[in-house]
Amino acid sequence: MEQDIANFMLRAAKFEFFLVNRDTSLVHTKVVGVFTAIIGVNWTKVAQFVEVAFPFNTFDFTNSGFEIFAQTAPQYLVIKHDGRLGWDCDNEPIDSWDRLLTRSYAQLRNNVAHGNKHQMPAPFTHDRTAQFLPAGLALMNFIANQVFLESDWDTPIFS
Repeated sequence: MEQDIANFMLRAAKFEFFLVNRDTSLVHTKVVGVFTAIIGVNWTKVAQFVEVAFPFNTFDFTNSGFEIFAQTAPQYLVIKHDGRLGWDCDNEPIDSWDRLLTRSYAQLRNNVAHGNKHQMPAPFTHDRTAQFLPAGLALMNFIANQVFLESDWDTPIFS
């Protein structure tokens, strides 16, 4: 699983760079001294591009490879009432590309980048990472290939 997560994170980083390099309107920024630093992808803006090309309400998720993102969202890492860490979900429906990208995809990226469900297992999280990782890759490919019409976004990194 660690190799799958490492592969996902490498590709997620390449995907995020692809997006911000393609169109700087897709970024979140912060002024740092005399620079405007890019601090991440503005998933809401990406969602707007996806919505124009593929309206959410008519999109057929069944064969997309990322249907799981439309059905459920990865859980948040939370502090439980007893002060311990746990996993929980807001149970709000995924009803737009914006919600799918900002809640489902971005949460998956955060979870695999910062979490280790082996250290804090829960019965309902078993196998979810293994289901979400290929869906995340399929979503990245869909956006790059079908929305931005770029088939070579995921090129090898050479030293």
